[in-house]
Amino acid sequence: MLKVENLSAAYGGIKAVKNVSLEVKEGEVVSVLGANGAGKTTLLKCICSAMKKSGGNVFFNGKKMPEKPHDVAKMGVVLVPEGRLIFTNLTVYENLMAGAYLCNDKKEVQDNLERVYNLFPILRERKNQFGGHLSGGEQQMLAIARALMARPKLIMMDEPSLGLAPKIVSHIFEIIEKVKSEGTPILLVEQNAYKALSISDRAYIMNVGEIVKEGVPEELLKDRSLIEAYLGS
Repeated sequence: MLKVENLSAAYGGIKAVKNVSLEVKEGEVVSVLGANGAGKTTLLKCICSAMKKSGGNVFFNGKKMPEKPHDVAKMGVVLVPEGRLIFTNLTVYENLMAGAYLCNDKKEVQDNLERVYNLFPILRERKNQFGGHLSGGEQQMLAIARALMARPKLIMMDEPSLGLAPKIVSHIFEIIEKVKSEGTPILLVEQNAYKALSISDRAYIMNVGEIVKEGVPEELLKDRSLIEAYLGS
């Protein structure tokens, strides 16, 4: 579904992403792993056109990705950004409705709302609370639920476990598995390498803007030098 070909991006004169190629097929969870500063977030921003690339191409279902983020969303590609970036001065319900802004079918919006409430029962309980009053874990759930309200054909997640307690991290990954089970492919950027690999079909390892290794989790976890260098011992 998603095909990235030789993508490059720079901040000023510093190359943050260097000729990266990857793909996500239907129904897959594909992880991009690596240390801070590896270029993972920049890669996602370029894919969804939130940042201008300096080279390469991105295709979705055989069509070139548009240059404006709202057109990317119209194609069905949605990003759950690092840091959640929910609307703290809006209620949970209003945040969710913001995710559904491209859908004009009221019944479909209501069906989607019921779906995300079933995935995240706590959001139903908190629907009239302001986003800024939620805990970190609840805000992350809201960020994922808001993205799901768009009925994405592909969802990208940037560090969904960042700053969360272990119990909440486990719950977030359970939700990601449920989203996968519904058939929505996921491109996951995550520093918790072992958690990410446990739910991934394939993974790419990034270092200093480049893909240095790719493979299925079983193969990557057998490579001790890879683990020590990029994933933590």
